[in-house]
Amino acid sequence: MNIQQYYRNTADISLNSSLAALVPPSFLLIYAIIAAPRINLFLFVIPFVIYSFFCYQIYLLNKQRADETVERSLSNSSPYARPLLSQSNALIAFMPAPSLRMIIFDSEGRRRGEIRDMHMWKLRWFLPYSFDRFFPKKLGIFNEADDLEAIIIFKKTRIEILDGKGSVKELIFFKKEGPNLIYKHNNERYYIPKTFFYTDLQVYKGDFNRIARFRKGWMPLDWGQRFKDPNTPVLSFEAGVAAEEKVRIYAIFACIFHYRNH
Repeated sequence: MNIQQYYRNTADISLNSSLAALVPPSFLLIYAIIAAPRINLFLFVIPFVIYSFFCYQIYLLNKQRADETVERSLSNSSPYARPLLSQSNALIAFMPAPSLRMIIFDSEGRRRGEIRDMHMWKLRWFLPYSFDRFFPKKLGIFNEADDLEAIIIFKKTRIEILDGKGSVKELIFFKKEGPNLIYKHNNERYYIPKTFFYTDLQVYKGDFNRIARFRKGWMPLDWGQRFKDPNTPVLSFEAGVAAEEKVRIYAIFACIFHYRNH
């Protein structure tokens, strides 16, 4: 997958959602006409129509983005492509799905990896968050070849990180401490100062050593030829961050954005 295909897939999902949202009001209107002509179902129909209109606008927007995306360097294979955990800069996109689908792109618009729920049941499309939280939270980190790099399991106050074979590898305990999010791994302490609407999340190791940054609304101008949404988040790692630590950072952000675009 590349960024152009991502826009097309997102557009198709939004169009299907728009059409599906019109099914319940259609049955309600038929019922009102045939069985209960005196019942005014206007208030029941309007929310579905509004949602359908909203999804259709998203469809048009992403279709336009796909058409405008520059196709240069969008091939999935390239002799200069860098593996997922070697990327110092990654652009993050969230695919509409029953649960988390975090697509990780490089600056050329190629898919370098993905974090997605390993229990992607379609039933979850229709469940509110209050019910969905009862489902097991088991996510996989997949590389560009769709091979499983690591498994992430969310529990009440901890994140379990397993290798691709399912062996227990690491534990991260998390909590809130004032406005900050605190994550502890063995003797290491990571913290993220909370920001408004999560537009600039900075990950610090220890006290003042920033190792990663997640920002919206910031992209070099030449990336805009491929990424048509100017608010596409950019995840940047500082030089020297090891692959194992990048897995922890991805796990932390997966925990933060687990219900994004559900």
